[in-house]
Amino acid sequence: MSDLIKHIAALLPGPINTGKHIHRTGLEEIFPFYHAVSNQLLPHTKHLYSLRNTDQFENDLDYLLEHFEPVKMSEFLEGKLRGNTQRPPMVLSFDDGLIQCHEEIMPVLLKKSIPATFFLNNDFIDNKAMFFRFKVSLLLEILPDKTNAEKKEAAKILQCNEAELRKRLLSISYIEREITDQIAELWSYSFKEYITGNPVYLSSRHIREMKEKGFEFGSHGFDHPLFSMLPAKACIDHIRQSTEDLQIRFGLDYKYFSFPFTDYGVQDDTIEELFRIGIIDAGFGSAGLKEDKWPGYKQRVPMELAGLDARKILRGELNRRRARKIVKKNRVSRGMKNLVQ
Repeated sequence: MSDLIKHIAALLPGPINTGKHIHRTGLEEIFPFYHAVSNQLLPHTKHLYSLRNTDQFENDLDYLLEHFEPVKMSEFLEGKLRGNTQRPPMVLSFDDGLIQCHEEIMPVLLKKSIPATFFLNNDFIDNKAMFFRFKVSLLLEILPDKTNAEKKEAAKILQCNEAELRKRLLSISYIEREITDQIAELWSYSFKEYITGNPVYLSSRHIREMKEKGFEFGSHGFDHPLFSMLPAKACIDHIRQSTEDLQIRFGLDYKYFSFPFTDYGVQDDTIEELFRIGIIDAGFGSAGLKEDKWPGYKQRVPMELAGLDARKILRGELNRRRARKIVKKNRVSRGMKNLVQ
């Protein structure tokens, strides 16, 4: 669903009493997620999505806490709901394992006694590599400073008009991700130099420290792949290897996994197999307040829509959920099968 539709739904009026709205939609749990929170503009995310600053993040949390009871992922899965169970449980999570999770998010969560799960890309831990979309944002950051000749050469590589460079860079897909390195070399730009001077990801030390403080971790794939582009067997093998790798490296006794980008296009049979052979204990998509087929598989709510705070995002999600339930279409449909068989 496009961000435009989400914005429209968020601006529609909803009941004054949010609690009653939640009850009327039959919402029994919520899984909100973010990527990062920062008081500074981050060049590697600047052109991709909007980030909350710490004040906005705290305001989001205060609103969510009015209506939901924060619980740890493992507690939720075990049915051990903490405190005031009159409120539906809320399981908070963060994707991509960015360093802001340690530096700016963790202090807020500790202050408010809110547990959370952080989904990591194995290959990016300790800043050993970088998500190709972050590379795109960095290239867009320096695009205005490039000469006409440099833009012309880049356009040749990207097979587009010079006027379409920004749009084409943003459209680079996982399967053509190496193009970002080609453009960087053409423009004499070093991603390694950037990540060395500006750490993007959590280090192993950060992860161990956060684990000691009670936070949990899961896999987000080795290098943030688009799983709908993988054959079913490759998809299953990738998830198995990534969850096992985190278990070994950080002594985890559980296996959580969230699909990068989206789970749209991933076969239901693939997800079924993940549970059948015990590759995961819990899995997650990002389709908002929709229902799914497995008790251990949940859809999460993206919380970083530009210009919308948690109140408006939740109102939009509840409005859409209520409308879908009226027409009996609130169950997730992942659409097409894996694109490559």
